[in-house]
Amino acid sequence: MNSPASQTRQQSGTDYYARALALWPRVDCARPGRVRRDPRRVATLISRRTNLSYRAILELLGAPED
Repeated sequence: MNSPASQTRQQSGTDYYARALALWPRVDCARPGRVRRDPRRVATLISRRTNLSYRAILELLGAPED
């Protein structure tokens, strides 16, 4: 069984940029180093290129609730 601590560690290592590339293949590929592990930065980058809301993008990426 997974404990809450192990789930937190798994989420902190999540590559949100890879998920974004799977959902939005035309995302700028030159920026992964700056945004890879930060879902807020990925959502900001995506929100500039789509009509989805920032919160909707975070939910699609599977980012944890703040």
